[in-house]
Amino acid sequence: MKLSVIAPTFNERENIRALVEQVQDALPDMLYEIIIADDDSPDLTWQMAQEISARDPKVRVLRRTRNHGLGRAVMEGFTAAAGDIVACMDADLQHDPSVLPKMLEKLARGADVVIGSRYATGGSTGDWNWFRRLGSRLATMMARILLGVKLTDPMSGYFMMRRNDFLRVHPSLKGEGFKILLEVLVKLRPGAIEEVPYRFRRRLNGASKLSSKVVFQYVRQLWELAQLRQLLPARFIRFVLVGCTGIVVNLAAMALLLKLTDWRGWVASVVASLIANLNNYGLNNVWTFSDRAHRGFGLIKGYVSYLLMSTVGLGITTASYIGLAWTVAQFPLGKVDWNRLGIALFCQFLAIALGTFSNYILNKGVTWPGPARNDVHCAENLPFLNSGNTQTVAKAGFDCDPSSGQRPLL
Repeated sequence: MKLSVIAPTFNERENIRALVEQVQDALPDMLYEIIIADDDSPDLTWQMAQEISARDPKVRVLRRTRNHGLGRAVMEGFTAAAGDIVACMDADLQHDPSVLPKMLEKLARGADVVIGSRYATGGSTGDWNWFRRLGSRLATMMARILLGVKLTDPMSGYFMMRRNDFLRVHPSLKGEGFKILLEVLVKLRPGAIEEVPYRFRRRLNGASKLSSKVVFQYVRQLWELAQLRQLLPARFIRFVLVGCTGIVVNLAAMALLLKLTDWRGWVASVVASLIANLNNYGLNNVWTFSDRAHRGFGLIKGYVSYLLMSTVGLGITTASYIGLAWTVAQFPLGKVDWNRLGIALFCQFLAIALGTFSNYILNKGVTWPGPARNDVHCAENLPFLNSGNTQTVAKAGFDCDPSSGQRPLL
């Protein structure tokens, strides 16, 4: 069994030699190759890699002069690989090569995809400041909620899989954005996913590729993948529609209170919001979650739970806006004031979407728990890979409507 380690690069000349040496140290008795997939770096990373390759036949170089992008570089490297197993890791030395043997062991035991995780027990983000940890956690939460992947670190760029499995889904991959793993998981539908903890190391040379463009590419990628997974089941659509009626009820109640009572200001606002919340609970109980509706005294308990979960959802919306706005603010997008306003509204829209979906997930699991006809985990019509042959840390799962024709995960 041969391992192909693919390292996509752009302006990483100062890190290539150390990367090759560290991979060699991690795999002393393993048959392997290292493929440097370089996007024609201005600092001549590809040239440095070619010089190393001339002395070490285990190092191969792909100089990519078009269709640049990290995801596409990984795809081209996986396609060109000679190994049965392919691994993707950054060339900036932040991914620890010493965990490669552990990842190989997990794969040999039957896992379909093995992921290096910063957030699994024993893993670490290293010396990140709290702001960067917040941004990473927010991006991770978005991936887990919008795509339904039950992993501690779906944002990881450090992963390993069988090359044949990659070739199986290669024609359907776009490779856009910086998180190729997310697209692979969504389209491969692996039956068994394992995570191996590692400590994310400090970049010693070169500059980070994180920018405002990368942030928006990630959001766009999440949206496209969420559409692909048919993420929005009929139940969620009903939940959103009920929320829309709540806005109308809230405004109507506010208008009546201001006209017919002496209540003003925040008092009228709170009462109107509670009336709208009660309206939403009732409609969700008899329509959205009719198959698990509350009855009798359960209505009181159910409403209190719904009120609490809605409060949590509001908190998630607020926290998401703060995190998104702060993240975007770190990358200057121009000096025009209206552009700043547009960015703020865009962040608020994303925060509302995330808060709404979180509210749905919370209420589905807490206020109206239990199995339901419309809430099963689904997979595409692709056969499972090695399911049942290994103890899994996580399985990718997505809510869907059974009427879609997809089959449930067992």
